[in-house]
This record gives sequence, structure tokens and C-alpha cells, in this order.
Amino acid sequence: MNYHKFANIYDQLMKDAPYEEWVKITEQLMEKLEIEPKSMIDLGCGTGNIAIPMSKRGYQLTGIDLSEDMLSVAYDKMQENQVMFPLFQQNMMELELPHQAELIFSYCDSLNYLNGLDEVKQTFIQVHKSLQEGGYFFFDMHSPYKITEVFNLHSFAWNEEDISIIWLTDVDEKELIVEHDLTFFVEQDNGLFEKFHEVHQQQTYTIETIKELLVETGFSLITTYGDFQLAPVTETTERIFYVAQKR
Repeated sequence: MNYHKFANIYDQLMKDAPYEEWVKITEQLMEKLEIEPKSMIDLGCGTGNIAIPMSKRGYQLTGIDLSEDMLSVAYDKMQENQVMFPLFQQNMMELELPHQAELIFSYCDSLNYLNGLDEVKQTFIQVHKSLQEGGYFFFDMHSPYKITEVFNLHSFAWNEEDISIIWLTDVDEKELIVEHDLTFFVEQDNGLFEKFHEVHQQQTYTIETIKELLVETGFSLITTYGDFQLAPVTETTERIFYVAQKR
């Protein structure tokens, strides 16, 4: 994956993503749990589209992402929004910070990009180490339904004045894997369009499998919710929110 090119167009590509809903559900979950975390980690923070509004609300944030270029964009946006918090370039499987947090959240299906259960387990282990006793871990993942039904044989074309995208998907229903095949045509300073190609793979799991991994790595699964509604997970839920606590 060419993170440098992807980082430069990520916000344009994701401009319709419901970032305000992720902020809202985080505050709703904190209210339900009756907690007021003084320190939070946004794991897989990307260009800061959730961490920055959370910081503007007065929360103490730390942003973690694998991509230096994504973090560079996030830093520029922090300055534009007149907020500042630490950013660290780390692989989430190697998460290690000088302080433990009271809350770690990982959204936008970041965990679905991990390659197999061993990588998910290793991430859970590092999250557990990075949380204070009794701390919480909020995260979301694509549901099996979304992989097998929504993404299956999906094709999408998007065209704007300075960027065009062709997005194709290929699904392995047995392994719950979706491969996103993305072709971009991006206008350059000279007015010509550059073509570049990316392949992103995501994998998901059943709630039962994730619960077993959480328990195995020292967490209790408090609850799950479907989509952004804080409603029970159903057969047609597309995004599953997990609420776990460090035992």
C-alpha cells in the first residue's frame, strides 16, 4: 500500500464518512458506563478526523497510526483547528506508550485490516498492557453480513473534477475476507492525471470469536451494539461496536 499517495487523498475519499457519529457514540458509551476518562488513545487515528473533534471537546488524546504520512496530515489539521496532542507512529500490534490510558478506542474498521486472528490477538494483548486497571476498549468491526452481502460483487465509480475512483471488491465468504481493488486518477499540478492502484484487504469474525479472543487476552466483553444506534446486533447489522473492559 502506498500510504504517501493514499494519505493525500484520504480525506477527500472519506469526506462523507460519519465521523461525528463516532464521536457521538463514544460520548454515549462513556455516559452509559458512567466514566469520565482523563486519558484516551485513538488507535488507528488516520488523519485525525475523530481525535481532533474529541480533543476540541476537552478530552486528553493521544493518536496512534502506522502511517507517517497520515500522521503528517493529522498534524497539519491539528494546527488548523488550534488543538495539539501527541501523535505516535506505531503498528497497533506493537503498541507501547510511556503511560497507560483509561480508554482506548479504535474505529473506522481499523482492526479489520489486521491479517488474521493472530494479529488481532497480539493487538488485544498490547491494548491490554496500555490500559489502566479497569480501563475500557471501544472498537468497531465490519459484520459478517457486510462482508458477505454488502461488499460481495460490489462495484463503485466516483468522479469529481480532480479525482476519479474505480472500486471493485472480491469476497471470500468462508474466511470472511474482502479485497478492495482501488484505481485512482488524480489531477497533478501540471493539469495531467496520474493513475495509481491500491489493493486493501479486510477480514472480520463472528462476535463469538472476538469474545473468545478478548477473554483470552484479559478482557471482559461488556456488550455489543449494532451500527451507530446503540441497538442490539441483528442479522443485517453492518458495523458491530464492541465494549470491553480490562480485567
